[in-house]
Formats: sequence, C-alpha cells, structure tokens
Amino acid sequence: MDIRSAQKIAWDAGRSKDINTSDISVGFGLLGGELAKALDAWSNDRTEMGEQLAAIAIFLLRLAEMVGTDLQEVVEAKLDVGRSRVSGLPSNGVPVADPAVAETAAMNQGKLVRDKIPQIIRSKGQEPVIYIADIEEYCIRLRDKLREEVEEYLASDNDREELADILEVLYALARQAGTDQQQLEKLRAAKAERRGGFADRIIWFHNQHTAATQDRGMAAAKL
Repeated sequence: MDIRSAQKIAWDAGRSKDINTSDISVGFGLLGGELAKALDAWSNDRTEMGEQLAAIAIFLLRLAEMVGTDLQEVVEAKLDVGRSRVSGLPSNGVPVADPAVAETAAMNQGKLVRDKIPQIIRSKGQEPVIYIADIEEYCIRLRDKLREEVEEYLASDNDREELADILEVLYALARQAGTDQQQLEKLRAAKAERRGGFADRIIWFHNQHTAATQDRGMAAAKL
C-alpha cells in the first residue's frame, strides 16, 4: 500500500468512527496524544511500540488528509533531497561534469548561497525562488558548500577568492559548532604550536624501525 492510498483509508476510517475530521487543532491534539503514548511505551516494557507507532502513522496520515497535503509527494521529495545531500550527488544519483548540467541540477535541488545573493538577483530585475532552511538542513548544506568551494579551488589556478570562499564556509561551520573566528584561530594556533603547520613541505611515508626498537620488541615478546 502506498502512502497516498493509506492516507485516504485513514481518513475514511476516522469518519466511520465519528472522529472529528474537520477540526485541525483536534487532529494535532490526537496526534500529540499518540506520541505521548508511544513515549510511555518506550519508557516501560516497549512491547507495544509497534502498535503505538502504527497509531501515530494513522493519525498523521489522517491529519495530512485534513490539511489537504499529499503526504506521499512531500515525503518522496524530502527523501530524494536527503539522499542527494548524503551522497553529494544530484537527485538522480549521477555525478555531474558539464557546468550547464550542474547548474540545472542545482536549480532542481537548490544550494546554500551567500546572504546577499537574493538582494543581488532582485537588483537585476529577477525574483529568486528561495526558502529558509532549518538548522538541521543548514548544517548539511554547509558541508555540501564546503565540498563545493574546495572543489572550485582545486579546479582553479590557486585563486585567492576561492580560498576566501572556503574560509567563509569554515567560519559558518564553526559558528554552528559554537565557536567564533577568534576561538577557531586559537585552536589552530594551539595545534600548530603542538604539532607544527605545513610550511616545511614534509611528506611522511612510514616509520623505520631502529635496532633499539627491534630489541625492545623482542624483549617484550619474551615477557
């Protein structure tokens, strides 16, 4: 059974049981009650978790029908976007090399842009299609943006503006982690003090075991 069919069945079942299917606030209240029951089941013996989760699903499906939402369409879209975020690929799962195709893919699934981009677009006589991400999505999009900016820098001829873009994303990620620019710089400096930076161009392969190291190993093996 698909979500769309289940949604209509849940609606019809509610009407047949004389459940109020017109008052949205009542619908939310009933859903909240089922969530509370599920939490109680989880806190106790957990044997009724399956039934409680099924009840939540039914009330949620009925509520979606009450507010006129095609839940299947919305869920499929959310899952598709979520999959592309996790894999770092367009929603069709195919890596994009052609810039024109990449732009089309970005239009289909959106991407995080700088705060003044909508204003700049409007100044050119166009209207941007945008929405404000919640915190969870914002954190995911920031990671995607970091990957995008790093790839753009690697494809450039050591473009300093691309480095600045990477730094801007890093500062935003730091803020989400509860760290400001000054704290981030202190962390960097402290680690550089302990372990050094990358100025000496050292390339490491592996550690060579000295005779003394081998002797200690043999002695330890005899203990």
